[in-house]
Amino acid sequence: MHVNAITHTYDEVVHTEVRGQLPRVDRDDPRPLHVQIFDILHQQISSHALPPGSALPTEDELQQQFGVSRSVVRQALASLADRGLIHRQRGRGSVVAAAPVLRRSVQRAGGLSEQAVAQGQQLRTHVVSVQPSAPPDAALGELGTGRAWQIERVRYLDDVPVAYMRTWVPRELFPHFTAELLEGNSLLALMRAHGYAPAGGPRQVQAVAADPSLAAFLEVEAGDPLLLLEGVTRDTSGQGLEWFSVWHRANTVFDVDAQVVATPPAISPEQITRLRSMARELDAALAEIDGSL
Repeated sequence: MHVNAITHTYDEVVHTEVRGQLPRVDRDDPRPLHVQIFDILHQQISSHALPPGSALPTEDELQQQFGVSRSVVRQALASLADRGLIHRQRGRGSVVAAAPVLRRSVQRAGGLSEQAVAQGQQLRTHVVSVQPSAPPDAALGELGTGRAWQIERVRYLDDVPVAYMRTWVPRELFPHFTAELLEGNSLLALMRAHGYAPAGGPRQVQAVAADPSLAAFLEVEAGDPLLLLEGVTRDTSGQGLEWFSVWHRANTVFDVDAQVVATPPAISPEQITRLRSMARELDAALAEIDGSL
């Protein structure tokens, strides 16, 4: 079968499946119709029912599916395009955009926004909550206190949620942290402003499954794979400034600069015996020299 025919058949299958899955708009819902359609299509995209690169149903199909005017459909599609979720191309209709890829260096502590800028991307942070909370047991020794702020944040790349961050910081060191203060600001920059210089600390990365809460924040399905980065950031004196857990969507690439460590050549038992013999001979010769002086 010709490639174009295969693509055409695939698009027809996707359109048929979507037509069968899309719920109807609710005319008793106070939200405008174009907002309801946006939310329905957004859910289809985030759940990968419409995977990246697939074609959306045509405007005519959406109009018939939802029973709305063409202008309402176009408003919903324009909102999806503004969020970077779809690409609208003349003659091809609307295509689901590929998820943006977040790249971060494992060796670099903090500076995630700067790393995104270096890739020509814009990273945005939304503070979900800041509240007093005891840190996890593993963090108590690092922070040196059970009185901490628990800070919950979502990081967005091109308006797509890419990371959910849960951070604990000592309240004694940073007594004035609030959601308003942290919104849109760098946590490490605020630490420096309080007189503490973040230096880094150990980290670990592991694969985990998204629980329902994380799935909702990151707009994925419960059980989807996430990359969990955990660790501590200390200042130059070794004081723990933060203990963090960061869950990344699967469209995150961790860059690692691996170096080959040279291993010393193995020494055989015979060589060791010979070296010891030479050492004894050298000691004897030195003793004779000392005795003749």
